[in-house]
Amino acid sequence: MKRISIMILVLTMSCSLLAQDDQGPPKGEFWIGLQFAIPVGTFAVKIERNLGYGGNLGGVWNPSKFSNFFQVGLDLGVNYMGKNKTEIAGIPMKTTNTLITTHLVTRFRVQTSSHVKPYVDLMGGGKFISTTTKYNNDLLDTILEIEDESVFADQTNGVWSYGIGIGFSFRKKFFGADFRMLYLASGPLEYISPKNLKQDIEGNFFYEYTEISRTHMVFPQVSVSFDL
Repeated sequence: MKRISIMILVLTMSCSLLAQDDQGPPKGEFWIGLQFAIPVGTFAVKIERNLGYGGNLGGVWNPSKFSNFFQVGLDLGVNYMGKNKTEIAGIPMKTTNTLITTHLVTRFRVQTSSHVKPYVDLMGGGKFISTTTKYNNDLLDTILEIEDESVFADQTNGVWSYGIGIGFSFRKKFFGADFRMLYLASGPLEYISPKNLKQDIEGNFFYEYTEISRTHMVFPQVSVSFDL
């Protein structure tokens, strides 16, 4: 009786796994990982930092019950693009540039039974560069929790962005690793150099001028992905 029960259990589990395989493709997937930002063209000359680093997350939804050839979704990236420390009127300051990218994604995935699954992404959305100058707290201020949170100047500029991505998923059942390369072009964007912080006669701080250029960029990405 015990052997029969074990055989029934094994048969039930096998049927369950087969049924899962017959359910078709997953409803979608999401990913989270590392992202690097490399300016190219005119923007590479204008910007202070030619390599940014940060994170990327996103997800795609599969509208078909029979294949995952066509998917749609959203992609979000945040990159640190450089910092400059200075002192004006005896006040230690730090200016940072942060690049934020947000795009709608249309994904076309090669249909294959291999663990390596290539895909192409068409993307459209926006790039935003946020420049912020704050009081430059030192390590002791942080340890003693007496940080000065003063913000002296803050400006965010954005522009429409579009491009293409080529990626490879190395998948094992419900999760995997992704390697993707994006090329995102855009129109002219005002980029503020951290060195352009000035103070007027009334003591207020401002950014003296901006660099304007097209922001073509390449984004290498490494992430982990999970089926929904």
